[in-house]
Amino acid sequence: MKTREFGIFESGRLNTFDKFYVVSLFFYCFLLFSPTVYAIVPFSSALAFAVRIFIAAALTIYTAEQAVRRGSVKINKGLLCISFAFVLLSLIPTAYHKTAYLLVNEFVSFYLVYMFFLFYKKKYLQPLVSLATPFMFLMLALSITGFAYAFLGFPPIASGTVSAGSATRMYYWYLTTGAVDNGIFGSIIRPQAIFDEPGGFSFFICTLCFLRVLAKRRESATFILLLLGNITFSMIHAMIFVLYICHLAVTYTAKKRFAVYAAAVVTMMFLAYLPLKKQVDELLFARFVINQSTGHFDGNNRAYLLENAVNAVKQDNSVLIWGMQRDADGLTVMDKMWGYGENPLAPALKFGIFIAWLYYFYLAFFAMCAAADRKRAFIYLAVILMFMQRPEFYRGGPAANVLVLFFTSWEIVKYRIAKYRMTARGSPPQVSPEPRGL
Repeated sequence: MKTREFGIFESGRLNTFDKFYVVSLFFYCFLLFSPTVYAIVPFSSALAFAVRIFIAAALTIYTAEQAVRRGSVKINKGLLCISFAFVLLSLIPTAYHKTAYLLVNEFVSFYLVYMFFLFYKKKYLQPLVSLATPFMFLMLALSITGFAYAFLGFPPIASGTVSAGSATRMYYWYLTTGAVDNGIFGSIIRPQAIFDEPGGFSFFICTLCFLRVLAKRRESATFILLLLGNITFSMIHAMIFVLYICHLAVTYTAKKRFAVYAAAVVTMMFLAYLPLKKQVDELLFARFVINQSTGHFDGNNRAYLLENAVNAVKQDNSVLIWGMQRDADGLTVMDKMWGYGENPLAPALKFGIFIAWLYYFYLAFFAMCAAADRKRAFIYLAVILMFMQRPEFYRGGPAANVLVLFFTSWEIVKYRIAKYRMTARGSPPQVSPEPRGL
């Protein structure tokens, strides 16, 4: 088999700590952010936080043991510098707003997830993908089952609420999948599995698929994951799916494999579309129709949110530096009402550039990857698109996904730099063959 760059992610032999870390990594990336479960299952939120504290305690004990036994601890120094810079710069808006809310309340999740990733190693990628792939297929199967259950007219079997600031969201459980209150349209639901909303479910599906592409896993399974993910009726998911098809076209140009994928797309989507034509037209295709009076896509609330954010900046340019004003409890208007989030300006509006710089750093990094790795440029463009409409960079599960994508992409960039240097000297680097499992 031809040697390729993606052998750099081979896991090799995992010791007890490695296995503990991989399972914890799976928890952080794909289980932690589960508001549907928190809303319906009593004490589940407290249990999830207890698990995070347990993981942090285990890592602290491991660090102390390594320090005593070896005299040193191997951690990711680059991430440590990023974390230190983030906390240090956040002191500036903390002093400006005269509140400790940012450092004490808002960033507890940041401290836990970034501390956890100080111990991340590239060999953990393949085991993580191996764990997450069957899990995501299960989530999709359960979501499709729950969708059919609701479509047949059956009511939800449980419900509950989750409060975020002053906002409260109602969650319903349709036999095997969750659905949020604004994702229910009569007998049609936008299934979201255990996650916060259909778009959140799509976020985790897409993250796994990006990791699969970068880890050189089989494209057929990745294709099916993304195809089935359209059950969320997410506008962004549909756009990312198109970008993935473009990636396949570039990768398999003039090969029969791409023709098979293309034929499968047309056939499966047509068969799924026929019995649900009216509902799909209303929930998905209508969102791509431009409203002549507003100039926006109908059903595209992201344009509305971005417009609000732009208007807020026009009214007061200083929000880009300091963020929106905070009350006595340390909260901004974005913590109390919906209307400014889920767009690329949201981090700057909420925190100011002294904190939001980290989000824009990630966007710039993935843009650089798209320019440096043209073969996977469509994948990196899809990553950027996903993070532009869901600007997560410091909280729990979404932040964990950002960091895994960041580390994986950085390893590929480092390899390409090393390959360029070695090739210039006439001796390309040797790595083991790429994995091609599920």
